[in-house]
Amino acid sequence: MTPIWVQHLFVLGMLLGGSHTSTSAADSWCYGDAQCGPATWAALGQCNGTKQSPININASAAVRAPQLGALKLTGYGDAKKLKDMQNTGKTVYVHLEDGLQLSGPGLPATYTAKSFHLHWGQGPDQPGSEHRINNQQFAMELHIVHTKNNLSVVDAAQDPEGIAVLAFFLQATDKAQPSRSWGNFTQCLKKVPVEGEDTDVDGSFSLQDLLGSVDLARYYRYRGSLTTPNCTEAVVWTVFPDPIVVQKDVVTAFASTLHSTDSESGPLLKNNFRSVQSLGGRQVQASAALGTAHSASPAPRSAALIPLLLSTAALAWHL
Repeated sequence: MTPIWVQHLFVLGMLLGGSHTSTSAADSWCYGDAQCGPATWAALGQCNGTKQSPININASAAVRAPQLGALKLTGYGDAKKLKDMQNTGKTVYVHLEDGLQLSGPGLPATYTAKSFHLHWGQGPDQPGSEHRINNQQFAMELHIVHTKNNLSVVDAAQDPEGIAVLAFFLQATDKAQPSRSWGNFTQCLKKVPVEGEDTDVDGSFSLQDLLGSVDLARYYRYRGSLTTPNCTEAVVWTVFPDPIVVQKDVVTAFASTLHSTDSESGPLLKNNFRSVQSLGGRQVQASAALGTAHSASPAPRSAALIPLLLSTAALAWHL
């Protein structure tokens, strides 16, 4: 009998970018080939919908939402929660044990982190973030994917607010201090150079280590979709405008180490980002700490800021 964690891994891959266990449905889309690239995705799932992601966030047009205070994260400092790293041919995933939770103002429930992955371009000088701030594209973008009330990913995709994604930008600079956590992360990439390979994460860094000192009270919030087919419109997005600053060799490692096929002689995995989508009639909210000039109308009910809390509760792995 197939272990339940393998079944969950297959479904998560189908929803969030494909995996080496994928079927022809998951393989029917890509990034770099005109025959299956983003221009063809409109025929897949909800990719032609009205609440698509990513978007360009116009800071001056964002609606100030005083009720949006700091998020509460639980378990993010526990390095043991990071288990398996996998090259899917479309990105690199790290799968997480149960026990990493997200809650806070504006979220309808507590969400449980399932995995995280990244998007990038061709190195420090050719950026590849998915979201943009005032039309600025950053070097990379980190997505931490959570499901509402620890739902299965299948059930979460059926709920309009079933998935919550935290999006963090990475920006490279010569002046960045060396990061042990990001250095160890890029060393792990060498163990999964081709599509289908996976490796255990060595426990030398946690999610909190990767996030560094980003202010979790400063963010934008909007409703959107997954950024890969089937582009399910079930995501509450939280986008942090203040980037994680890393050395250039960190960004270079992704575009120079990973391959999009099962051969090291195959093409490198680059430019794995979707272009920005129309905002349409949606509203982007700015948290209280961003201090934008606009205010919501009617005025939302005020709420006290909730401080950032980090704990390391040891819970059983969900997979």
